[in-house]
Amino acid sequence: MRVSHIQKFSLWKFCIVACTISFTISGCTLEKRAMLRVTAETFRDRTADAITSVKKIYQLNNLPIDDNLVVDQLLTDASIEFGILREVNSIITGESQQNLQSSDVDQTLDALKAEYDTAVDVLNKLETIDYESKRIVAQTAQPARCLTVKMLLLAKRIQERPPRPMDWERVIISSKLKDLGERYRKLSISSQPEAEEIKRQVIEKIDDWRKVNAAEQQSLNESISKLLAAADTGRKLSELIDDYPNLNFEVIAARVTQIVGVTTSLTGNNYNSTLSNIHTLEREVNKDEVLKEFMKEISLKNRQVQPPSQLCQ
Repeated sequence: MRVSHIQKFSLWKFCIVACTISFTISGCTLEKRAMLRVTAETFRDRTADAITSVKKIYQLNNLPIDDNLVVDQLLTDASIEFGILREVNSIITGESQQNLQSSDVDQTLDALKAEYDTAVDVLNKLETIDYESKRIVAQTAQPARCLTVKMLLLAKRIQERPPRPMDWERVIISSKLKDLGERYRKLSISSQPEAEEIKRQVIEKIDDWRKVNAAEQQSLNESISKLLAAADTGRKLSELIDDYPNLNFEVIAARVTQIVGVTTSLTGNNYNSTLSNIHTLEREVNKDEVLKEFMKEISLKNRQVQPPSQLCQ
């Protein structure tokens, strides 16, 4: 009987110690998950900001209707079929000059939004995961990696084939330059003062054109920088998820602090710095063997080649 009492006491003592250790570890895990959630929320916010910015530069305004151009076209374009009312109407209303966002761009943005929604859905589960549910933490890696690579590739696409969101302003300037040119060619030799005035106005329009170019490039650089900031946040979140089970709270906190401040190193003010940032991030992604596989798959899909695996939707 005495041995039985000792065994019972030892078992009870062991249970108390085990529970104490469990609660201690659980507390640390809650803190770790909180820090991981901060990173996930930062990734979510930067992704949303980047998508909004990209949609803005691809949301092209319709070209303004210039009545003089419409008159010239109706009088000089011998190919117009005046018996086809729809064709004449498109010229007069300016429908033939509207900037329609390509279906390719729509598909890219829709795919990006779908990946973002998937990532957010999984990341939101971090709020309710239980002790030792590392599997759910690991599940956040796949959508984060898909989204990371897609945002990097979209940044490259905008850099290589930039949209022209401010063409409508160029159309206005071009129309005025055409008018000034016609006025200049009709001048007589004695109209020197008027000729100088026309040249002055042409110089102003050239300056306006250059300002449009600069503003447009700045807008593109800002969108690319936001994409890169989101992609780099996703890359670091991916690394953090992989290392999560083996890191203590202090290390996770230090890495999260570094991730949250990532944007300062990826701001491009001109073409060269933006291009350099793209190449830098692409090298970092390719150093990660897992992200490198995601990059290969999505690149193949973008070229309409069926990849051997299906890592992303």
